[in-house]
Amino acid sequence: MHKTTLILAMLATACGLALADPGAPLYKSPISDAMNVRFVENHIVVDRPAKDVFDWVTTWGNLPRWLPVAQEVKALKGPLDKPSQLGDVLVELVDPARTNGVSKQYTVVAHVDGLLWTVAGQDLVDGKPNPRVQYVATFLITPLQDGSSLFVRQFQLVRSDTSNPAERRPVDDPEVIQRGLMNLKRAVEAALPRS
Repeated sequence: MHKTTLILAMLATACGLALADPGAPLYKSPISDAMNVRFVENHIVVDRPAKDVFDWVTTWGNLPRWLPVAQEVKALKGPLDKPSQLGDVLVELVDPARTNGVSKQYTVVAHVDGLLWTVAGQDLVDGKPNPRVQYVATFLITPLQDGSSLFVRQFQLVRSDTSNPAERRPVDDPEVIQRGLMNLKRAVEAALPRS
């Protein structure tokens, strides 16, 4: 077993199973929402092997099937129908009824196959990416002893000084995203037969 996999599996066994409890309270950041960075974490157990879950969630074309704000996606670099890789550039066209209507450009900045995937995101203004990274999303997938996986989505939103600290967008609202993770679980389990 890969050393990172072993460490993640031990963490999942030690504390992740309690986090995977659907009745557990949603993540509450220990820092104030009034700070310039907002942290959100959601998690769910998916009854499929970690590598299968990883490949499905990092396939950019699957995003609108589970993330409530994603209306459409396209790839500027890399595939839509295969797991994205380090350096791939992805665009998320958002649902204007649920967001500010500004599309996002994400670049894959970290990729540990089967375990971790991180993108840095920028708003697209007039078709060009804002020079400032405003979003960081990380997916962590941990294999559990029963063959299922703990999927964790960590999201950081870097707010501008002029934004309202009390305002939450759907993408950084733990309740909205948890519903998205329930969509993800259903979609993955329906799309991938149990081996």
